[in-house]
Parts: sequence; structure tokens; C-alpha cells
Amino acid sequence: MRKKLSVLLAGLSVFSVFQMAACGDSSEESSSSNNNPVTEKYTFESLYTSTETFTLKANEEKKFSFNDDITGKNYVRLLLNSSANLLGAFEYCNVENPTQVVKEEFFIEPSNQQIEFKQFLDSYRDNGVGLFDKKMLSITLKNLDNEEATVKLGDFSVANRDVPSFEKEVYIQKGELKVGADLAMGGTLSYLERTSWEGEVVSEYIDYDNNISIDVGINEDSDECATFLSSSVNLINICDAGREFQQSYYAAVGGTEQEATGANGYQRMWSYTAGDGGHYWPYNPVQGGDEVCNVSQIIDYEVKDNLIYVKVRAMDWGNGLAWDENNPQYEEVKNGRTTKSYIENWYTIKDGMLYVENRFIDWNGFTDMDDIEAHNLEIPAAYVVHPFRNYVCYTGNDAWNLKDKTYDRQGKLDEWAKTAYVNNYHPEDWFAWVNDNDFGVGVYIPGAGPYVSGRNDVESILTMQNNRSAFESKMANKYLFNKKAPTSQWTSCYVGNTDYTAPVVCVKMKEYVPLSYTYVVAVDYLDTIRKDFKKIKDVNGVDNSGLKAWDY
Repeated sequence: MRKKLSVLLAGLSVFSVFQMAACGDSSEESSSSNNNPVTEKYTFESLYTSTETFTLKANEEKKFSFNDDITGKNYVRLLLNSSANLLGAFEYCNVENPTQVVKEEFFIEPSNQQIEFKQFLDSYRDNGVGLFDKKMLSITLKNLDNEEATVKLGDFSVANRDVPSFEKEVYIQKGELKVGADLAMGGTLSYLERTSWEGEVVSEYIDYDNNISIDVGINEDSDECATFLSSSVNLINICDAGREFQQSYYAAVGGTEQEATGANGYQRMWSYTAGDGGHYWPYNPVQGGDEVCNVSQIIDYEVKDNLIYVKVRAMDWGNGLAWDENNPQYEEVKNGRTTKSYIENWYTIKDGMLYVENRFIDWNGFTDMDDIEAHNLEIPAAYVVHPFRNYVCYTGNDAWNLKDKTYDRQGKLDEWAKTAYVNNYHPEDWFAWVNDNDFGVGVYIPGAGPYVSGRNDVESILTMQNNRSAFESKMANKYLFNKKAPTSQWTSCYVGNTDYTAPVVCVKMKEYVPLSYTYVVAVDYLDTIRKDFKKIKDVNGVDNSGLKAWDY
């Protein structure tokens, strides 16, 4: 099967102009060191407890009925184990209108021991299907495998865990690094701040050449500063749901870019993301949301002193638009398409750097997956603020010799929608976006293939005249919540201009098979970033063998 490396990778690659406790008597606590309630408490109430073990033949299902009022309880827990892949369904209705019934599917992987599956019913987002007081009707479990399954459902409980209406960006901070994940955008990595560098501030400002700049040690009285913007700077671009640092996956199902045939049980939709002409977009689970900012469904999350964990059902990027036959044009789809997939992240800070563990599993049950073409995955899609305009990567022949500074240094890249820059040789497995003083953001990601990079609005990448769209961003309006608002129209994390790099692997998606990888993010001067990444490499601190799960 031919491998395909498109110059243009994905919907994320182009700026969208739309833009375990005792059952029944338990409590959970999570805490965060910044900007969130310190303690979160909730209690599980058991609706079903059993010691029964049962079997399910291939495609056989078993239903457990309840008919219990769970008003105020949107968080559920299953204790169970299964020898096979299971498709589950929670069925519930509106207490005030029992004819309004919702069937919400979920997925359980095989395990030889009891697992704890927890989920928010779909009431975490404005377009959720469960935005009402509920009566739980039933749970159904179906064997997806060809072999007989042995299953034990030990307990089913519901809890009064709150769905936050405001504090939807959660943070951890350790030392001089502060990071945040946006629960309103699928738990994507949405905030990255170096709060200081050896006691000096990291600031955003306008210099006397009218350029938007970010650098160390600049304050309102500095000679370089014409207009001071902020001393608390988010280094990740969050202009829309396709930005941030996030997971993005593809499967070449449903036809081709030119013809949507409905193959593999999937129907492609038309998308203009790749340019004015558009094409039929492939299956593309995107963590943050789709091309018109329909947001992904939070399944579960946890915040501790040095951990943010999130689990989401991703949106399908190209399913945010539909053709209106009566008024020939493309219209936004109200809710888009929530995929049958799970994306998980674990964010931790270690040795002054951010470690991001990623996991994805698809459970659509697409057919004939062995016959599809391979497609690129963005691992991850990384969007850095535009003042860090220099793309840098080591391309010498003496890897990890810190005295050898043979760099691929790109001071100006084309717009990725037109001519993405592809770097196929990166023997040290890192890239960075830095300012003219070599301060910036670096990413270490062993196991990737090409690095695909570019910018948006490259001809006006720095000047203040062409970077005044911060207040127009959906993140600064509809999805701001407790995020820090832009301090000016030039706040670079909100504007359309951005730097973009996606490390790539080219594989064929496998159903019910998890794919995982880890990357490390550093904020420092280039020499220090490289030295710190070498320390990780020397102790094999990142094992990305999980990237081979879909090899063919």
C-alpha cells in the first residue's frame, strides 16, 4: 500500500476562517495549585451491584434496566472487567419529558482485571445531548469481538460531580513553568507560560519597528519597548479550536479527496480547510473541536498538584459544514459529529519541562481497514505564538554533540496552505520556534517522521498593523471562560497569525487498537533546550514504541 505525504496535513494545519473507593459511599478529591478550586468533592451512589460473571457470544448484548431518577448527577462510574472489546450504551430520559430519550455510547477495552470507567454524561458542553434532569433507564453491553466474551459488571454508580460553568481552563505550575488545559476545547494544551527566567520577566511588547515581540528582561522602561503589553504571556496560539497543542488523527476512509463514496461505513463531507477549492475531507478526530468550533465532549478529567488528566470524545474536523440544497451554500452544522474515539492526555511538569503523554483509540468499527491507504497523523499539531518566528532544528551529522551547532534555521516560512516546509532529517528528534535572541519553545518527540511547518499570514507575521485580531477570536469571546483575556488587540496567543509544526507518522488506523506517544516541551534559550533534551535522550526518558501500534 502506497504511503502518502501530503504537503497539507490536516484541518488543524490551516487557519479556519470559521472558526477507586467503596461502592455507594465514596468521595474523590482533586486539586490544582493555580486558578482552580483547591478541592473537588463528590459522592457516588450505587444503582447496581453484583458479583455475577456472564458470557456474551460474538455480537451478543446484555441489558441492565434501572429506571432511577438521577437528577443532579451527571457523572457515572462502572466497575467491570471483560475479556473482549465492548460497546456500551447509557440510556436515559428527561425527568420532565420522559419521551425525550438519549442513548449515549461508550467503549470498554479488554482487561484481565477490574477496571474503573468514569464518564460525564454529555452535559459538559453547550451542545450536549443531556442538558436536562435525567432518569437512568438502562445500560447495554455488546461484545464487539468474534470470540466469546467473559464479562463481570461489579457496580454502576452515579455522582453529583459538578460540571463547571466558568473555570474550564485548568492549570498546574511548578517552578517557573505554568501550563493549562482547556476543558472547553477538549482538554487541549492551551496555556504555556515561563513565569520568569532566572528572576527576569518574560514579556510581550511592541518594539520601535512596530513589531510584536516576546523576550526576556523587557519592562515598560526598557529601551527596546515602545508599548508594553504584558508580563504574563501565553506562548501557545489559541485563536480557534484547531490551534493549541493537540492530538489529531486520520483514516483514509469514505472515498477520496475527489469522490465521497461512503466506503468503510463512513461518508466524507466537503471542506474548504485546504484552500478555496476545498475537497472531501477524510475521517479526522480532532481533540479541540471541528472547523466551526463545535467542541469535543469531555468524558473525564482530573487535576492534581502536578497532573492534569483529560479524556475526550473528539470532534470530526470536516463534519462542521453541510450543503444547503434550498440556498446553495455551505452552512454550519449545529452540533457537528462527535466521533467514536477516545483521546487521553496526561500533563506533568518535570525538571522544568512539560511532559505530555498521549493516547488514542478508535471504536467506530469501520470495515475493510486493511485496504485503506496510509495517512499522516499530527503528533501533535503544535501552534506557537507568531513572535517566535524562527524555526530551528539540528541537521548536522554529529547528533547530540552540543558543540556542533549545525541548524536548519528558517527565518521566514511560507503559509502552510500554499507551501508547507517539510524537514525530513532531524537526527536529534526536536524542533523549536525562537525569537531573534534564540529564546522560545522547543519540542522533543522521538519516533516521528517528517516535520511539517509553516505560518499563517506570513507576509505580515510581526507588524502590529496586521496583528490586531485578538478581540475577534472565538476564544476571547464565546469560549473565554476563566482564560486570561487579551490585554490588547495584539495579544499574540489570540490573533490569526501563528507558527505551526506537526511531527508526522504515516500509518493506517487500526480499530480498537490504542496508539500512544509522549512529547516534551521546554521554554528557554536554544542551547539550554537542546542540552535538556539530550539529558532526556541519555536516560531513555521517552519511550515512543507505542507509535508502532498501527504499523503495517
